[in-house]
Amino acid sequence: PVLAAALAVAAIGGGAAVLKTGGQGGGGGGDKADTVTAPAAALPEGFAPWRETVPGGREDLSDELRCVVRGEALFCGGGGVVATRVSALDGSRVWTAKSPGVPVQGTYLVGATDDTVLGYRFAAEDAPQDPSSEVVAVDADTGRELWSVPSGAWSTAVTGRTQDAVVAGSAVVTVDASNTRFEARDAHSGDVTWTRPFPADTRCAPVLAGPRLFAMCAPDAELDASEVRHPTLYTLDRASGELGEPLAVDGPAVPMGVADGRLVLLQEHREGPATTGYDGVARVDPASRKVTYSPLAKTYAGTPGMADGTLYLSGQTGLVTALDPATGRTKWSRQTGVEGASGPATGAGALYFSSASGRVVALSPRDGTPLWATNPQADGLTGDQGASPRVTVAGRVVVAAAAENTLFAFDALKPPKAD
Repeated sequence: PVLAAALAVAAIGGGAAVLKTGGQGGGGGGDKADTVTAPAAALPEGFAPWRETVPGGREDLSDELRCVVRGEALFCGGGGVVATRVSALDGSRVWTAKSPGVPVQGTYLVGATDDTVLGYRFAAEDAPQDPSSEVVAVDADTGRELWSVPSGAWSTAVTGRTQDAVVAGSAVVTVDASNTRFEARDAHSGDVTWTRPFPADTRCAPVLAGPRLFAMCAPDAELDASEVRHPTLYTLDRASGELGEPLAVDGPAVPMGVADGRLVLLQEHREGPATTGYDGVARVDPASRKVTYSPLAKTYAGTPGMADGTLYLSGQTGLVTALDPATGRTKWSRQTGVEGASGPATGAGALYFSSASGRVVALSPRDGTPLWATNPQADGLTGDQGASPRVTVAGRVVVAAAAENTLFAFDALKPPKAD
């Protein structure tokens, strides 16, 4: 199948409006139509566009619904949702995880294996407990809770991202309740396979970068002062938990993903205690143990993300900028009209951004040419800057999360018609 601007105008099954927005920066390409050859992607037999509201959670909490995918199954959780499995075919709910018997603010999912869904949940703010979060595993077929363990992780303070657990193959790597060591567990049974104490006088968080697992650590003194300037990276052996030699990184820096076998981090720009954006790229080569740095042309504010080896920053006004992680140079920049967009998602040959109102835009990964955009699907704008992607792609099915725990889905090749 082919995704193209011309296809968006063709009104096949409803069609979509093509955005006519100007490009700037390298390879912008003006308003010229762009054709993207998409990989073969499956559409569930009998699929039709659907819209559903995910139940559960607490109405007084702002929602940040996010989903992970396994085949045609969507597993969704968020600030106001415990955990739910939804069919990508028609949006029907297969199960909703039962409350563990204590007040829960929500469950944020981090991944799924063949038989297990994993995430971390936070205690409700009006019913605090210590520690305030725990890692939880749920049976993918039934929604039955398999196991849970307290987590004392300070992942946001250490890495700039809230990720208290990572799924590595059939295992999940977490931080113990005392925030002093890593624990690896079998994802389904919860059995501990190894533990590894943190280096002295540091607190750490796990970072998954492609096939590699890293420990990112920060000095206790800098964490206590809320100013991490000297983070350290270690390779973390997935089988044994053995730590490699330390690699110092100029901070604060946020791990984003992998490009050409190197871990890519965005360097934060600080004005006093406040982070105002990102002004550089750091690349860590675990083989040569070399760290290289590239400045950005300016300080970019907005939501960072990485997909298929390219860095993206989506600003609050709808401007999306693609950056080369090897040089820090701008590949292209596009005004999308999607305010407060989340990080990017990819699939069916396109790059997707979405707002909390449910407005989705598809861009060409090559030069940012807009392919199509949808109308908003829900009222209100919720969500924090820096949020993970609100769009999940299951084959050819695009599923977007909007305000009030709303999900809506459509065929990537036949998006809803925009006004």
